[in-house]
Amino acid sequence: MERRRVEDVDPFIGVDGENNCLCGPYLPNSIVRLGPDTLPPHLSHGYDSSRPIIRFSHTHVSGTGGGGRYGNVGFTPYTGMPRFQLDPYEKGEEHAEAGYYSVKLLPAAIQAELTSTMRAGVHRYTYPADELAGLLIDGGAVIQVGGDEPGKTTGVSTGGYIEVLSEYELAGRSDLRGGWGHEFPYSVYFYIRFDQPMQSYMLMDAGGVRQGPSVDGANCKASLSFGDCGVLVAKTGISYVSTGKARASVDREASAGFDDIREAASNIWEDKLSRVTVEGGSREHTRLFYTLMTRLFCMPSDLGVDDENFAWESGVRHYTDLYALWDSVRNANSLITLLDPQLEVDILNCLLDIADHTGWLPDAWIMGHSAMIQGGSSADILFCEAALKKLEGIDYGKALKQMRKNNEVPSPDTWLYGRHLKDYHTLGYLSTDVKKNCVSRHMEYAYQDWCIGRLAEELGQAEEAADYYESSEKLWNLWCEDLKCFAPRRPGGEWVTSFDPESCLPDSWNDPYFYEGTSLQWSFSTHHDFHGLVERHGGAEEFISHLDRFFDGGFYNSKETMLHIPYLYIYAGRPDKAADRVRECLETYFRAERDGLGDNEDMGCQSAFYICSAMGLYPLMGQDLYFLVPPLFDKVMLLLGAKENPTSLTIETQGECSGSGNRYILSATLNGKELNRAWVRHEEIAGGGTLLLELGAEPGEWGSLIPPSPLAEWEQGKQQLSR
Repeated sequence: MERRRVEDVDPFIGVDGENNCLCGPYLPNSIVRLGPDTLPPHLSHGYDSSRPIIRFSHTHVSGTGGGGRYGNVGFTPYTGMPRFQLDPYEKGEEHAEAGYYSVKLLPAAIQAELTSTMRAGVHRYTYPADELAGLLIDGGAVIQVGGDEPGKTTGVSTGGYIEVLSEYELAGRSDLRGGWGHEFPYSVYFYIRFDQPMQSYMLMDAGGVRQGPSVDGANCKASLSFGDCGVLVAKTGISYVSTGKARASVDREASAGFDDIREAASNIWEDKLSRVTVEGGSREHTRLFYTLMTRLFCMPSDLGVDDENFAWESGVRHYTDLYALWDSVRNANSLITLLDPQLEVDILNCLLDIADHTGWLPDAWIMGHSAMIQGGSSADILFCEAALKKLEGIDYGKALKQMRKNNEVPSPDTWLYGRHLKDYHTLGYLSTDVKKNCVSRHMEYAYQDWCIGRLAEELGQAEEAADYYESSEKLWNLWCEDLKCFAPRRPGGEWVTSFDPESCLPDSWNDPYFYEGTSLQWSFSTHHDFHGLVERHGGAEEFISHLDRFFDGGFYNSKETMLHIPYLYIYAGRPDKAADRVRECLETYFRAERDGLGDNEDMGCQSAFYICSAMGLYPLMGQDLYFLVPPLFDKVMLLLGAKENPTSLTIETQGECSGSGNRYILSATLNGKELNRAWVRHEEIAGGGTLLLELGAEPGEWGSLIPPSPLAEWEQGKQQLSR
């Protein structure tokens, strides 16, 4: 019998450290992400392997840093008389798989099992024989994260209610505030159905125990007793609109028994993972590969069409927890475009719908509000890339107007929308008058200007394209030739003299010049002009030496803004050194362990780096290029395009895979034709086919052809037009 891909999924990979991944069950892009929360202070996802469990809650973010959001509608089973104060539980026999989690809660010896649907969490608690079965429902449950990083606010219950509807039913609403990105309040509605009748109940709010079947206000709780029922199943619908919708989700999605729902969740994941089949890699590589595919499709949350979006109805599928595009744009959206292009189209149309209703494209979108912009507008990059890859069903003319607005219209609130434009337009760079991350923002603005120009060119707007291509060359206005890196300048044009390219002060989140990285690290982010970067370092050999010093000096780490750097050797004609550095990154920063990722997972960003690098096909954000390196597997088979009518792309190695020591590509063919370069365009693989790689233990001469320069291609196009 063929091994199922879900058997290689280990939800405990990446739950600890700064990884912040979920071990509890969820489905692809589901609203409900059910799982255990441990004793606070919490990490942003609520869990720590070393700490005891205090509850199971229904909403979580996965893989993000900053302040925790959600952790709402908490369940804690207990034995004995009804009460509101419970001690934390130690974990025993903890187990997780795709769509399922279980743990023995000690010392009470309660077996807790969790599974889920898109909008319902399903619990099964097995209590010791002859013990009274109790369940505490915490309507004020929320992740408690403290610290000095931006957005690390502590979640707060601000109101809500709980009502006992019948001996089998309970409903309510949780009103909350806090978390990364913004401080706007939000509400979570819930409906709970039990398979056993309540024998008794007690309700309380922040002021104490209340009489009657309902309670309202902050920090509402219900303590329920089910007698000596033995086994209790609770099905909880979650909605952002109403308790009626929460109830409808239970009726629609969770009418089956616990085991059937668990099996259905496993099958949904198996279907999703079947978009890629890998053969010939190590067991650890395979476990990482399929586990990280489940991370890739964790967020954002699909709210349906005019269904769970509480803010408006528009006939457009809506998503929340775009958390944040600044991370996923690096590679995750490109991988989604390959594996599930309709999902990418739906996300981009959601962004346009948000712009229609708020006036601006968001960079992060959480619970009906834009959230903190960490650089520029990553949506600009995504629309450009989608157009170059010929994704259909997107109004690119509307997208271009919104992208241009980011450059042309002053923002009413640069924390949430648009750009800092005054200096950018008048000085040609962001000066130190922009008090936070002025240089890295400037660099991102320049690339987004190139993306605006490239989309304008694609739409036949040559004059607008020329203007924005020219604007994108502002990038180099903050290049300091003496330091060979990007550096801050004051409004008068003088360089900041006390600047250190190798450090951030006071930390990488609050540095006045660069965000989440140093100048040395950021200075490789010249995505529309890597050729210019090579030239400014003195040519290919000097650039290779610079890259070597960067890696050998320990300046690289697995941050989203640096993930493309190992591939830049290809721009100096050395794909063999790219192969070495990529392998080094995979071995250093990815392990099949609870703290096995090098950084926050960040909405598929770390996952996509591993998946794409392991396949040997890595995307360049905003463009239609993929870089080639030796894969970790003998054979990778991808199903591309629409689910109903996919095409197949096979990446296959001749002889043993690179895991055997054959770490270099010696030759390549694409659909039987010789391929003498370490990159391909999207159109070359989108229709499927076979990429055959001959590998060897020592590098050869293959792949020295440098990828084309985007700006040079435009100049050539203009010359052809003029002729």
